[in-house]
Amino acid sequence: MDNKIRTLIDELLKQAEIEGFLEAEVYYESDATMTIAAREGKIIQFESSDETGLSFRGLMNGQMGYAYTEDLQEDMIPFLLSQAKDNCGVLEVKEKITVYEGEKEYPEFNGFNEELTKIDYEFLSNTALSLEKALLSYDKRIEAVDDCYTSYSEGELYIKNSKGMLCQSRDNCFDVYLGCRAKDGEDVQTAGKGWVFSDLSDFEIKKCADHVGNKVISKLGAKPVASEKTSVVLDRFAARSLLSSLAGSFSAEAIQKGLSRLAGKLGEKIADEKITLIDEGMIEGSQLSIPFDSEGVSSKRTVLIENGVFTSELHNRKTALAAGVETTGNGFRGGAKSSIGVSSANLHFENGPYTCEELIEKAGNGIFITALHGLHAGINSISGEFSLMTEGFVIRDGKLAEPVNQITIADNFFDVLMKVEALGNDVEYSSPEASHTQSPSLLIPDVSIAGE
Repeated sequence: MDNKIRTLIDELLKQAEIEGFLEAEVYYESDATMTIAAREGKIIQFESSDETGLSFRGLMNGQMGYAYTEDLQEDMIPFLLSQAKDNCGVLEVKEKITVYEGEKEYPEFNGFNEELTKIDYEFLSNTALSLEKALLSYDKRIEAVDDCYTSYSEGELYIKNSKGMLCQSRDNCFDVYLGCRAKDGEDVQTAGKGWVFSDLSDFEIKKCADHVGNKVISKLGAKPVASEKTSVVLDRFAARSLLSSLAGSFSAEAIQKGLSRLAGKLGEKIADEKITLIDEGMIEGSQLSIPFDSEGVSSKRTVLIENGVFTSELHNRKTALAAGVETTGNGFRGGAKSSIGVSSANLHFENGPYTCEELIEKAGNGIFITALHGLHAGINSISGEFSLMTEGFVIRDGKLAEPVNQITIADNFFDVLMKVEALGNDVEYSSPEASHTQSPSLLIPDVSIAGE
């Protein structure tokens, strides 16, 4: 952030006090991204974006007014103050919302790698072309690389308020996505995979290409199986997709609005005793660490389910005040333009004792699921009911057999939590494959499969 923007923010807070705002806060966010796409040995797309946004909120007449701008010039100050004043004037329901005074110390985290700033157009384009070439050479049955993207992005977050709080962070990363199509006779299969690298020393062109190549070739010959009720092993990627889709159930905002099946369940057993679910902002060795939330509250470690018992909801300061508890540091915005809601930081089931291979062996016979499709339409986020298209492999005598697709699994997320038989030990937050929601592989008995 340059000094001009810092000066504008300081002046905005100063003028807010003059205009009669009892409290005021500025939330500034910037994101810059450069993306390359390659196909058939050529660069087919180049995009470069640089987005900034500034949100102001101020307390006047017992109401918290909001305003937003992307025009970071000096004349934004009267505009933002006027908009926030008008906002205060039309609000009818008074809420006890304040800005946060901040904390003496915040966790140390450096998510910005100076080496990555050397990434330029030439590096991205050469890398994209090399990835496409490597994937095509993996197997002659790979007909085309339909998606091949390389990207560099960096972002900055700066929060300052009239109570003296100042929080700031920077991060950057290098992204890769590969998607391809393979054909064997009349059988056509597709596969894709993305990675996010915080250190270029972890990136290998051949390793990425081989992963996607093996993935698509292993799917050739896939077909449905007979409908049955059987054991399934969700690999860690399928399991995290399911958990991510239902993560909102643990939000106090959803619970207080009656939009979660967990309303009134605190202190009750909602899962098998093998299940412990944790949300934590700071993950050792992970670039996904979050030192503070969008309200400037220091990141915390919150155990949501402990040995099967629902022990805590996720809170921002508003929902915590309504519940008479402390915030869990989960007040997040979806960007400078959005309001503060509740969401998880780094949500994961605690690892179990088994490798994925051991879970497959324990299953004996069943289905090994590697992907879930239709997560938006196929899940009821309140009841937990889901019916999802899936793909994977038959498990026969404790080993992987032929590939399967065009089958549907149906169950209820909360019922699944109660009947999980075993958990894998493959949650890994330091991996380029990691995301903000993680799960180990899961062995689940008695799941309905609809196939032939």
